[in-house]
Amino acid sequence: KEFKETAVKINNKTLKFNREAKDNGDLFGSIKPKEISSAFIDQLKIEVNPAEINLTQSIDKIGKYKVEINLHAEVNATINILVDKTDTK
Repeated sequence: KEFKETAVKINNKTLKFNREAKDNGDLFGSIKPKEISSAFIDQLKIEVNPAEINLTQSIDKIGKYKVEINLHAEVNATINILVDKTDTK
């Protein structure tokens, strides 16, 4: 039950990341499950274990990504990751 409540809270939510990027939009380092897990706590006040975050592609460019969260064998949620360029001026 607890997993389902978490899934409802996070499903289709967007986590935002600001990163330094090259002119072509490539990030200097990719965003890892551990960072996504921290962002859940910072932005949504929900704890998600990095092991539950299923990255099917590496998040290494500016843009939007959909990420599967496997909270339990039968409970999944999808979240949006929005990666924006840090304003370095």
